[in-house]
Amino acid sequence: MSTKFEVTEFYKGKNILVTGTTGFVGKVILEKLLFSLEDIHIYILIRGKKGSSVNERFKKEIIDSECFSRLKSRHP
Repeated sequence: MSTKFEVTEFYKGKNILVTGTTGFVGKVILEKLLFSLEDIHIYILIRGKKGSSVNERFKKEIIDSECFSRLKSRHP
């Protein structure tokens, strides 16, 4: 049995909370989860910052991030 199969089976149907998603490591983890796993629910925790709402930060730092280009090419 391959490791990829074991990981995908382990996370199948699970809920995952990712904090620090707007940081470098958080973006990489979120992209990998979204790209590699199916049938999961991912919750992300983003706080507002001075001058930026949560929605603005989500769009600017997650949706518009170059980190997700591989995922966007697969699921435009």
